[in-house]
Amino acid sequence: MVQLKAKGVTRIDDPGRHGVGWYARVTFMGQTFSKYFADLAHGGKRAAFEKALKWRDETEKSVGKPRTDRMFAMPGVRSQTGIQGVYEQNGKYVAAWTPKPGQTRRKFFSINKYGREEALRRAVAFRRQRERELYGKAVSNFSDATARKRTARRPQRRTRARKR
Repeated sequence: MVQLKAKGVTRIDDPGRHGVGWYARVTFMGQTFSKYFADLAHGGKRAAFEKALKWRDETEKSVGKPRTDRMFAMPGVRSQTGIQGVYEQNGKYVAAWTPKPGQTRRKFFSINKYGREEALRRAVAFRRQRERELYGKAVSNFSDATARKRTARRPQRRTRARKR
Protein backbone atom coordinates (compact mmCIF):
# COMPACT_ATOMS: atom_id res chain seq x y z
CA MET A 1 0.00 0.00 0.00
CA VAL A 2 1.28 3.47 -0.90
CA GLN A 3 1.82 5.81 2.06
CA LEU A 4 -0.23 9.02 1.68
CA LYS A 5 1.85 11.80 3.20
CA ALA A 6 2.31 15.49 2.44
CA LYS A 7 3.40 18.65 4.25
CA GLY A 8 0.41 20.47 5.71
CA VAL A 9 -2.00 17.53 5.30
CA THR A 10 -2.72 15.37 8.37
CA ARG A 11 -4.75 12.18 8.68
CA ILE A 12 -7.62 12.14 11.19
CA ASP A 13 -8.69 8.58 12.14
CA ASP A 14 -11.21 8.87 14.94
CA PRO A 15 -14.49 7.28 13.81
CA GLY A 16 -16.08 7.68 17.23
CA ARG A 17 -15.68 11.41 17.75
CA HIS A 18 -14.26 13.50 14.94
CA GLY A 19 -14.61 11.35 11.86
CA VAL A 20 -12.24 9.93 9.33
CA GLY A 21 -10.55 12.15 6.76
CA TRP A 22 -7.77 14.62 6.00
CA TYR A 23 -7.06 17.97 7.66
CA ALA A 24 -5.23 20.46 5.42
CA ARG A 25 -3.54 23.50 6.90
CA VAL A 26 -1.60 26.45 5.43
CA THR A 27 0.23 28.91 7.70
CA PHE A 28 1.78 32.05 6.22
CA MET A 29 2.58 35.52 7.54
CA GLY A 30 1.01 34.78 10.92
CA GLN A 31 -2.29 33.53 9.49
CA THR A 32 -3.56 29.95 9.42
CA PHE A 33 -6.04 28.60 6.90
CA SER A 34 -7.48 25.11 7.35
CA LYS A 35 -10.10 22.79 5.94
CA TYR A 36 -11.29 19.26 6.71
CA PHE A 37 -11.87 16.69 3.95
CA ALA A 38 -13.98 13.72 5.13
CA ASP A 39 -13.40 10.42 3.33
CA LEU A 40 -17.10 9.69 2.98
CA ALA A 41 -18.04 13.11 1.58
CA HIS A 42 -15.14 13.20 -0.90
CA GLY A 43 -15.25 9.70 -2.40
CA GLY A 44 -12.83 7.69 -0.26
CA LYS A 45 -9.45 8.00 1.42
CA ARG A 46 -7.33 8.67 -1.69
CA ALA A 47 -9.84 11.08 -3.30
CA ALA A 48 -10.15 13.08 -0.06
CA PHE A 49 -6.33 13.22 0.20
CA GLU A 50 -5.99 14.50 -3.38
CA LYS A 51 -8.66 17.17 -2.79
CA ALA A 52 -6.88 18.24 0.40
CA LEU A 53 -3.59 18.53 -1.54
CA LYS A 54 -5.27 20.55 -4.28
CA TRP A 55 -6.86 22.88 -1.71
CA ARG A 56 -3.48 23.30 0.08
CA ASP A 57 -1.67 24.17 -3.17
CA GLU A 58 -4.38 26.64 -4.27
CA THR A 59 -4.46 28.29 -0.84
CA GLU A 60 -0.67 28.66 -0.74
CA LYS A 61 -0.75 30.25 -4.18
CA SER A 62 -3.58 32.65 -3.27
CA VAL A 63 -1.80 33.92 -0.12
CA GLY A 64 1.60 34.15 -1.85
CA LYS A 65 3.39 31.36 0.01
CA PRO A 66 6.07 29.59 -2.06
CA ARG A 67 5.16 25.94 -2.78
CA THR A 68 7.85 23.80 -1.16
CA ASP A 69 7.97 20.72 1.04
CA ARG A 70 10.80 22.25 3.05
CA MET A 71 10.40 24.28 6.23
CA PHE A 72 9.85 27.90 5.40
CA ALA A 73 10.83 30.59 7.92
CA MET A 74 9.31 34.03 7.77
CA PRO A 75 10.86 37.22 9.15
CA GLY A 76 10.36 37.37 12.86
CA VAL A 77 10.90 39.65 15.78
CA ARG A 78 13.97 37.63 16.80
CA SER A 79 15.93 38.79 13.76
CA GLN A 80 18.09 41.81 14.62
CA THR A 81 18.09 42.93 10.98
CA GLY A 82 14.41 42.27 10.29
CA ILE A 83 15.34 39.76 7.55
CA GLN A 84 15.28 36.04 8.28
CA GLY A 85 18.68 34.53 7.50
CA VAL A 86 20.62 37.82 7.65
CA TYR A 87 22.40 38.74 10.86
CA GLU A 88 25.42 40.64 12.15
CA GLN A 89 28.43 38.80 13.55
CA ASN A 90 31.98 39.98 14.31
CA GLY A 91 31.79 43.18 12.26
CA LYS A 92 30.16 41.50 9.27
CA TYR A 93 26.67 40.89 7.98
CA VAL A 94 26.04 37.21 7.31
CA ALA A 95 23.58 35.85 4.74
CA ALA A 96 22.69 32.25 5.64
CA TRP A 97 20.65 29.73 3.65
CA THR A 98 20.08 25.98 3.49
CA PRO A 99 20.52 24.54 -0.03
CA LYS A 100 19.52 21.06 1.23
CA PRO A 101 17.96 19.91 4.48
CA GLY A 102 20.68 19.59 7.10
CA GLN A 103 23.14 21.72 5.12
CA THR A 104 23.75 25.39 6.04
CA ARG A 105 25.76 27.83 3.94
CA ARG A 106 26.84 31.38 4.80
CA LYS A 107 28.31 34.33 2.95
CA PHE A 108 29.93 37.25 4.79
CA PHE A 109 29.79 40.99 3.96
CA SER A 110 32.31 43.18 5.81
CA ILE A 111 31.03 46.33 7.49
CA ASN A 112 34.57 47.78 7.44
CA LYS A 113 34.87 47.23 3.69
CA TYR A 114 31.38 48.30 2.53
CA GLY A 115 29.99 50.35 5.44
CA ARG A 116 27.02 49.29 7.58
CA GLU A 117 24.20 50.16 5.12
CA GLU A 118 25.92 48.78 2.00
CA ALA A 119 27.01 45.56 3.72
CA LEU A 120 23.42 45.01 4.88
CA ARG A 121 22.06 45.80 1.40
CA ARG A 122 24.46 43.30 -0.19
CA ALA A 123 23.64 40.60 2.39
CA VAL A 124 19.88 41.03 1.86
CA ALA A 125 20.28 41.03 -1.95
CA PHE A 126 22.34 37.83 -1.76
CA ARG A 127 19.82 36.18 0.58
CA ARG A 128 16.94 37.14 -1.79
CA GLN A 129 18.88 35.61 -4.71
CA ARG A 130 19.20 32.33 -2.81
CA GLU A 131 15.48 32.43 -1.89
CA ARG A 132 14.59 32.78 -5.58
CA GLU A 133 16.75 29.74 -6.37
CA LEU A 134 15.20 27.64 -3.58
CA TYR A 135 11.56 28.79 -3.53
CA GLY A 136 11.04 30.32 -6.97
CA LYS A 137 10.58 33.82 -5.55
CA ALA A 138 12.19 36.11 -3.02
CA VAL A 139 10.42 36.19 0.32
CA SER A 140 12.42 38.81 2.20
CA ASN A 141 12.15 42.49 1.36
CA PHE A 142 15.00 44.99 1.72
CA SER A 143 12.59 47.64 3.05
CA ASP A 144 12.11 45.42 6.14
CA ALA A 145 15.86 45.49 6.91
CA THR A 146 17.31 47.77 9.55
CA ALA A 147 21.01 48.41 10.09
CA ARG A 148 21.12 48.52 13.88
CA LYS A 149 24.32 48.49 15.80
CA ARG A 150 24.34 45.53 18.12
CA THR A 151 24.53 46.36 21.77
CA ALA A 152 26.83 44.27 23.89
CA ARG A 153 24.86 42.16 26.30
CA ARG A 154 25.99 42.14 29.86
CA PRO A 155 25.87 38.65 31.38
CA GLN A 156 23.16 38.25 33.99
CA ARG A 157 24.52 37.68 37.45
CA ARG A 158 22.97 34.76 39.26
CA THR A 159 22.09 35.39 42.86
CA ARG A 160 21.36 32.78 45.43
CA ALA A 161 18.56 33.10 47.87
CA ARG A 162 19.94 33.76 51.31
CA LYS A 163 19.08 31.44 54.14
CA ARG A 164 17.80 33.23 57.19
